Amino acid sequence: MRRVSLLLSVSIIAPLLLFAPSIRAADFPDVSAPDVKSMLDSKEKFLLVNALSDIEFKLEHIPGSINIPAGEIQTTDKLPQDKGALIVFY
Repeated sequence: MRRVSLLLSVSIIAPLLLFAPSIRAADFPDVSAPDVKSMLDSKEKFLLVNALSDIEFKLEHIPGSINIPAGEIQTTDKLPQDKGALIVFY
């Protein structure tokens, strides 16, 4: 019985993975430091995220940025609900 449910699960999930869109680094634009400075100066709406540890964030960070350590990115509630929102990690 267990083997049947495993085979059924695999037969359902495998096709979904084959046809799911892949996400690559090339799909995301690079934003330079001067670009970020310009965006901050013009008060453009975006989320600036420092992905270092809490300790490193407290020592030094860009004013206006928030801290989400890399290990917490998948579980945080600090990211915007809008999937089209611009988020810059540094």
